[in-house]
Amino acid sequence: MQLKLTEDEALVLFEILSRYSEDSFLGIEDQAEQRALWNLQAILEQSLTEPFQQNYQSELAAARDRLRDEPALTNAYQEQQKGRLALWLEPNQIQFLANEWRKIPKDAPETVQKQWGEVAFRSMAALHQAGIEYEPKFPQSGEAYQVETG
Repeated sequence: MQLKLTEDEALVLFEILSRYSEDSFLGIEDQAEQRALWNLQAILEQSLTEPFQQNYQSELAAARDRLRDEPALTNAYQEQQKGRLALWLEPNQIQFLANEWRKIPKDAPETVQKQWGEVAFRSMAALHQAGIEYEPKFPQSGEAYQVETG
């Protein structure tokens, strides 16, 4: 497949992708970036037939599987099939969740302990996968955690 972009579109798209490569955040800083993305989408719409087919979601999932660097990384489609939702949090918020489960009283119902344990596990896994060091905090009696806002 060949895509034709103007020099301006290519330069603006390059900047968006470069920022994403540096900080893993895909955001629009200028309306020209939004226009370049819309133009790219229009070009792809003209070239692709898959988005208009009944089996688009399975085609998309298969394409993601083929492109994924590591098969064990999160597959959004499979997670959605399991009823899970994406939740984008800042690292300090994830660290907060990872620490909160330690405050659950020992006499709390097993279901509550289990749910908090799963949230904490997923939080710690997300931090690890992002390459962020995590130092667990253990509460002192009556201690409240301070959450830094960014």
